[in-house]
Amino acid sequence: MSENSLDMDAIYRKYCLPLKKYIISICRNDVLADDIVSETFYKAIVNIDSFRGGNLYAWLCTIAKNTYFNHVKKKENLNVSLDDKEYLEFKSSKSTEDKFMENEEKRELMDQVLKLPEKEQEVIKLRTYMGLSFKEIGDMLHKSENWARVTYYRSKEKLKGMMNYER
Repeated sequence: MSENSLDMDAIYRKYCLPLKKYIISICRNDVLADDIVSETFYKAIVNIDSFRGGNLYAWLCTIAKNTYFNHVKKKENLNVSLDDKEYLEFKSSKSTEDKFMENEEKRELMDQVLKLPEKEQEVIKLRTYMGLSFKEIGDMLHKSENWARVTYYRSKEKLKGMMNYER
């Protein structure tokens, strides 16, 4: 596929924010996410001929995820903390106590998600944070749509059990 057949400006406008949200769900660092997104689009432009059609967003997410993991390896920082920077913003109409409780519940849930196997974590994040379809998740992880659906359901059930056990 040639660079001319794709409007990279339109692609950037369409996928920049969703891609950034995806990377933030992995690294929890706004500044790093910006760097990864920039590098992802650079790699996509340079390697556009390797895109074989299909789901462009899944292809970009794969590049972004690999770019992030390469960054982590380079820094030899394998302990990526999800608490480095708060990702979720709360509406100003909520009381401070409500915000605190909601934040604690989300943090507790994320702690439980991190106890799941890596593939299950990824499916939960892609479905919950990114809103990807099971087909998109399957494509992105080189699995079937049914695998993504079953993995999501089983992971969700595990999380429910883990959350009930913790309380």
